[in-house]
Amino acid sequence: MSYKPKILIIILLISYVCLVDGQEGIKTFNLTKLSAPSVVRLSDLGFVEVDYVPLETKNQSLISDINLVSYKNHNINKIIPGDGYYIIKNGDKVLKFRENGTFSANIGKVGRGPGEIDQIEDLDIDKETQNVYMVSGWQKKFYVYSPNGEYIKTFNVPSYVCEFRFFDDKLLCFCGNNRGSNSNSFILIDKSGNLLKSFPNRYQFKSKSTYGFNHEILFYVFNKKLFIKELCSETVYSFENSGFKPHLVIDVGKKQVTPKVRSECDMFEINANYIQPRDLLEFGNFVYYAYVDKYVQGDVRIYGFIGSQKDNYQALFDLGKGFTNDLDGGPNVLPLTTKDDNTIVSLIDAIDLKNHVASETFKKSKPLYPEKKRELEKLANSLKETDNPVLVLVSLKK
Repeated sequence: MSYKPKILIIILLISYVCLVDGQEGIKTFNLTKLSAPSVVRLSDLGFVEVDYVPLETKNQSLISDINLVSYKNHNINKIIPGDGYYIIKNGDKVLKFRENGTFSANIGKVGRGPGEIDQIEDLDIDKETQNVYMVSGWQKKFYVYSPNGEYIKTFNVPSYVCEFRFFDDKLLCFCGNNRGSNSNSFILIDKSGNLLKSFPNRYQFKSKSTYGFNHEILFYVFNKKLFIKELCSETVYSFENSGFKPHLVIDVGKKQVTPKVRSECDMFEINANYIQPRDLLEFGNFVYYAYVDKYVQGDVRIYGFIGSQKDNYQALFDLGKGFTNDLDGGPNVLPLTTKDDNTIVSLIDAIDLKNHVASETFKKSKPLYPEKKRELEKLANSLKETDNPVLVLVSLKK
């Protein structure tokens, strides 16, 4: 009797499992081998240009309470670049600014009146119509507003949704996993809320505490593809043809949160011993990953990782310091999102920009582009301390 066919089947199955888990044939970034945080300059990554866009200050467009390290945990918790404009979620307000920074519109309104949403869990832009979709998770409802902010419609969805992204004229919705009991991790719906496909929860667990994570899921778009990373997975997946395909791996070793960890550990143990994701982006040839390494009283470590897809460049930096701006001597830059595949977007308070330009550090700096330093100084001097924040756009050489 021959066992070769059975052996061949077993080998093929093992290869398939390895591929699904993201361990074979794709780039792996091993964060366990990195040394202490270092200084990462914008020029180290190939950035060549910095542009500043002051956001217009009006009574109806005021933005408050900026903390970039606490971005997405704080009042400035989403910036969405659109086609010639930016959507900024500031607490309960959703503001629209043109590309030059002038104020355009308030989008929707939080409340319980007609056309008002009780709580904004997440929002995104329908690139086809430029309409803005917002989700009220516990209500299991989506609210749709026009590009000018006018209410269009509401529709129900079959489950709780805490985050979502548009892709291929559909909405990929994350159903949350703080309790570990959800049957589905994702649902795919059309623009009227009709269910197209469900994706089972692969990371179920019995929670030891009521502790939940702010970032159960990380979404981003790069090279016209949608990517996701779940908290309990070290693999980043692309979403293609209504399915998930392994894209890259972020290996944090024994500090990876798993269903077993969530079942056995309380919040204090997790904060002390396990990595908690904050943000994930790709731009140019680079992968950027922000995370909390440790969060206990007297010992808080929040890092940013940057790694190249094309060579062996990898670096760790203090997230509170960001990338050192050696282009024009301006404030350090912390990526919040991307405008396109070669441009990162950050934000700085007007008063912080003014204080930086007035500092001895700035005055003594010798940036790569002195003329840009003079332009930045002129801009900062034109601002008032109470003005709205300034968008910072940093572009790679194309």
